[in-house]
This record gives sequence, structure tokens and C-alpha cells, in this order.
Amino acid sequence: MLICKNLSFSIDGHKLFSNININVENQKDLLITGPSGIGKTTLLSILCGLQKPSGGDVLYNDINLYNLAENKIDHFRGNNLGIVFQSFNLINSFTVKQNLELANTVLNSQDNDYLYNLLHRVGLADKSHLKVSKLSVGEKQRLAVARAFIGNPKWIFCDEPTSSLDDKNTENITTFIKEESLRCKASLILITHDKRVQSILNFSQTLKLGEEL
Repeated sequence: MLICKNLSFSIDGHKLFSNININVENQKDLLITGPSGIGKTTLLSILCGLQKPSGGDVLYNDINLYNLAENKIDHFRGNNLGIVFQSFNLINSFTVKQNLELANTVLNSQDNDYLYNLLHRVGLADKSHLKVSKLSVGEKQRLAVARAFIGNPKWIFCDEPTSSLDDKNTENITTFIKEESLRCKASLILITHDKRVQSILNFSQTLKLGEEL
């Protein structure tokens, strides 16, 4: 279970958000919405151990994330979390396949057949040899989504994973996220304004950031 207690974050004396309380049971999902600039991406970064909150706690089962040393947080994130960043965080000088292989190697996985299956399902199997720099923005986004599921993470975090996709690819990628989350038995925490995504995933919980104050 993911539990957040009284999370707050301030920057340069400005309070971005406060009093965030979240309970996401294992294999359940949470939709995070709110206007631009309210702190949705910052909140996701806090939940992933990438940005320390100004106050409050983030607990994964019995692990209080920010009580860990920084290297232990990195280790926990690498072994348990799958993240789709808004900026993708891909290596542009590597090929599509190499980006997945790198993640696979870091996680000590040998299942290269599964990498091809991921690429096939997100529509990139025929571009596995291309450098990421040659891909369109939408293709990069689909690759970032595929990469998040390597290693069978138990918590999936997605920041606007369909923002650059047309209707057909949005349906495909959203269905992919749903199916892979079920396969991994993972909890899903997702930021989106995309009604297409919301209609497919039918979230069990919604946090409207900005309404907690």
C-alpha cells in the first residue's frame, strides 16, 4: 500500500500544496488532476523519491521513503517503481532497442524476448534499430511508456502519458498501461487531463489537487 500523510511542498517561500493525504491499496489506481502550475508533477516526483517534500511522509507498505538514505531511495525506486516522465528521460543517442536493453540490464533481467513484445505492442517494433533522436515526439512517448514496465514494477507512475498521441495511439497506449499494470499486479498513479484516458481506465480514486486546502 502507498500511504501519504500530510504532504506539503513549498519553494522560495511559496506554498505549492499542503495537507495531501493519499491511500492507494495494492493493485488499485489513483487519478491526479488539477490546473496547470498546481504541483501535480512535483507531487509525482515526491511520491517517486525524486523530490523531498517540505513536510509529511511517504510510505510504501512499512517503508518510510524519506527516512532512507539517498542511495537506498534510488535502489528502492529502481527495483519497485516504473515511471513515465513528461520529458520522457530517454537517451537520444541510443537506439529504441538499446534504451529498453539498458533498463533491462540495470534490473538484471535477461528476458529480451519480452522487450520485443513491449515494442510490438506500442507500435515500435519496426523502429527498434533507430536512434531515439530520429523518433517523433509521440513515438518517444510510447517508448517511455513501454520502458516503465520493464522489471515488473509494483507501482506505476505516469505523468500525462498520452499528451502527444492521436486518438488511435491514445487508446492503444492506455489499454497497454491497463493490461501491463494488471499483469505486474501493480498500483497505478496517473496524472492526466485526457478524458480519453479516464474513460478507458475508470479510476477508483481521484485526487483533485488544489481542493485539499
